[in-house]
Amino acid sequence: MNIVDAEAIPIRIALKQPFRIAVGTITHTNHVLVRMTDDAGRVGWGEAVTFHAVYGYDQRTLYQVLTDHLIPAVRGLDPRNIVQIHRAMDRAIPRNLMAKTGIDIAAYDLAAQAAGQPVHVLCGGKRLDRVPQIGVVGIVPEAEAADSAVRQLEAGYRTVKMKIGHDAAEDAARVKAVRGAVGDEVPIRVDGNCGYARAEALRAFRLMENTDLEWIEQPLPGWDLEGMAELAARLDTPVAVDESMYTSEDAFRCITSGAADVVNIKVAKCGGIHRSQKIAATCEAAGVPCFLGGCIETSVGTAAALHFYAATSNVIRAAEIHGSPHYVDDIAGRPFTAEEGSLVVPDTPGLGIEVDEDKVNAYRIAY
Repeated sequence: MNIVDAEAIPIRIALKQPFRIAVGTITHTNHVLVRMTDDAGRVGWGEAVTFHAVYGYDQRTLYQVLTDHLIPAVRGLDPRNIVQIHRAMDRAIPRNLMAKTGIDIAAYDLAAQAAGQPVHVLCGGKRLDRVPQIGVVGIVPEAEAADSAVRQLEAGYRTVKMKIGHDAAEDAARVKAVRGAVGDEVPIRVDGNCGYARAEALRAFRLMENTDLEWIEQPLPGWDLEGMAELAARLDTPVAVDESMYTSEDAFRCITSGAADVVNIKVAKCGGIHRSQKIAATCEAAGVPCFLGGCIETSVGTAAALHFYAATSNVIRAAEIHGSPHYVDDIAGRPFTAEEGSLVVPDTPGLGIEVDEDKVNAYRIAY
């Protein structure tokens, strides 16, 4: 079984409403799909995602890295040999993990189709049928944040994630307003997206700690492990890393420096399912739990993340994946739909979704 060819396909789909975080606002997909074919004529799909204000490169760069370096590197390889595929990609170009995710997911899709099994079987087996999701509250005024959180609970979600990192006093007021609206039993986690300086972060979380937060995610810049470790030591609330961690080596450094009580694994950010499972294993060996983050993927990336969650024992609590409902459309014939605040793990061969190539062509853009 060999990879005959692959194609990188940049797409542009609008969000239903702009999504604001501490470092910028997202209005459309910045995604590149990977359409991979094998010598039996099967088609596997992958998805690469980015947001330049967070990750430092844009959609055009993803497309060029895939087209010029990664796709040529994996032609002729067996998609079932995921270790060989990652070695070939690493020899072709260092880093660029978000581009490598597109190849990784497409290879898993092909390998699982050939085996007649869902992807989670190739990753260790399914430990659950449904993955619980979070409801997300962006950086909006207090009353709007409270209303949004209540609507999320009414829609079936049982955990709320709030975006912060804009202004310490305003963020604390918004968190308190949401806690007052949802009651004491609903888990609330907050995400600073690197938006605070050290002194402001400590001031903000001292104001927030009496709201009983599930954890505090990446309030400081990704490079500032010393500051993250200082916060973790001075706060009762667990501190989670995201932008500080891309690889299993990063996870090891975050944990041993004291900067991470919890680790956010984003399949889209960390190089795909294979590398994400390596990160989860590193964290499990250190006794540190992980949770599943997301990059507002379409159904292709969402399916890959669901298989990863279902097959990986050290991934806990509500997951931060549900991209399709945020967009005006999706490239799958039947996009994922939440049922009582959770997503069903696919059980059909491969990723378990049917990509509508007419929609792919309709949303395709040129570079």
